[in-house]
Amino acid sequence: MNRQPKVTWAETRRLIGLDMDCFGEWPLAFGAFRASRPRWQLFFYLMGTAHMFPAVFIYRLQVLAYDAGLGPLATFLSRLNHRRYGVTIGHNVRTTGGLYIAHGHVVMDGSISLGHGVQIAPFVTIGLTNSEGTPFDLHGPTIGDHVNIGTGAKILGPIHIGDWVKIGANSVVVRDVPSHHTAVGAPARSFPTVSRAEREPGTATPGTAG
Repeated sequence: MNRQPKVTWAETRRLIGLDMDCFGEWPLAFGAFRASRPRWQLFFYLMGTAHMFPAVFIYRLQVLAYDAGLGPLATFLSRLNHRRYGVTIGHNVRTTGGLYIAHGHVVMDGSISLGHGVQIAPFVTIGLTNSEGTPFDLHGPTIGDHVNIGTGAKILGPIHIGDWVKIGANSVVVRDVPSHHTAVGAPARSFPTVSRAEREPGTATPGTAG
């Protein structure tokens, strides 16, 4: 398997900051945490109140340790995440931005790339496939930015998921999904995502009201 690009401490700090933005969106929107407070206070607030933020933080430390040549420490952190939060993430899973995991029972393994703002619901598997007729490959999916993955979905094999994609609950995705599409079913089929304004022609969109 080709190794993913190494993650430095500076990159880890950047990614943790983006994770904080993802998890902090609701507390800030509803006034549970004031935006004027320091970022370090937001970090500890999320560690204590956002159920899965600690799991994402541990994953960040896991990758940092692995890329620093501290394999046993990385494995310990991976097992800690599995035992404490029900999240299993392989050493070669990488993101380019913030990651949001709603609840546990998530498995990601293989050489996987996630974009920014990927949201993962419970009981999701992202990884490899060895199905009949498909050659086994240690490369898993490449997932774009702002992808929402529904409960129980499975995204398998060296496929590409575009930006702003929605994966329906319990879907099994084994083929590419273009940007701005929704994929549902097992095996999943994709179709262009229809906005509310398109579903309801009388609904005015921002900037279109007379």
